[in-house]
Amino acid sequence: MPPNPANPKAYAYVTLSVADMDQALGLWAQRFGMQIVVRRQGTDPGLARLWGVSDDAIIDQALLLTPGMQQGGVHLVRFRIPGPAVRDGASPTDLVPKSIDIAVRDIFARYAELESAGYRFRSKIGRFETDGVVVDEVHLPGPDAVNLVFLEQQGKPEPVSPQGYGVAPQIVAISADNKREKLFFESVLGLDETSYHRFAGAAVEQTIGLPAGGALDVRIFGDRGYDYGRLEIVQYEGVQSADLYPRAKAPARGLLSVTFFVSDVAAVLERAAALQRSASTGAMRAAPIDHGVVTSLFGTARMATLTSPAGLRIDLLERR
Repeated sequence: MPPNPANPKAYAYVTLSVADMDQALGLWAQRFGMQIVVRRQGTDPGLARLWGVSDDAIIDQALLLTPGMQQGGVHLVRFRIPGPAVRDGASPTDLVPKSIDIAVRDIFARYAELESAGYRFRSKIGRFETDGVVVDEVHLPGPDAVNLVFLEQQGKPEPVSPQGYGVAPQIVAISADNKREKLFFESVLGLDETSYHRFAGAAVEQTIGLPAGGALDVRIFGDRGYDYGRLEIVQYEGVQSADLYPRAKAPARGLLSVTFFVSDVAAVLERAAALQRSASTGAMRAAPIDHGVVTSLFGTARMATLTSPAGLRIDLLERR
């Protein structure tokens, strides 16, 4: 794969495990207009071992980016025997990788064309304001139980394909403790907290379905100067949430992980070790893993795996 300029504060790809690669490419490449950077049909023993499955478990992959963007893309993977969907039966507040955001141009036209193609949204388009920007938003239950969130910012349009879709400015993951997530993402990965909001009150409780006194803590991490590849970490306060992160591993279907390109894997691992030593509990869900040099779809490079306190898997790939 030809080297891309690597922004260490933006994830390069979100890994999405699919049951049907043709269907997935029909949605992400043909309908949404993402460019296929790499397509690999056949096994990938290096990546399979990194994910803890048999050498022949992976049978098809593709890396896709929104035209004009270098990161914040989608890594589609199909396993020989796909597992159950990570979010099968999940409630909106359960702890799990939840959604992929999709920036759109003319959201009402995109809504109409997707409906005419047979897709069924959860509701009509809603409007809210955050950080002084008016945003139109609507949710679509996508294939493999992945929630797709279509957004259009008024007066602040994000880059999109000629078809009017931009994937993926950010993904959404649910956390039990956003303060621990903040410490991890800032001190280990060096990400910026680009946005922070806490929503509470009767209107929020009614809209989201929270009990009295419940609240919503929403933080976005990434690069303030780059539109794609951010992580939105959401904590629902006042509710009992099932921990579904253990489901998010190969060969399950749905959102499994994110991959960051970094210039020095060893330096990130050193920061992770320092956090583990300094934190009393919960610094990371699991100990960091240094995989050494791996040959895979991404080429030959040193790779490592971190796990956030909530349980989000983060694969690091060294690209100097």
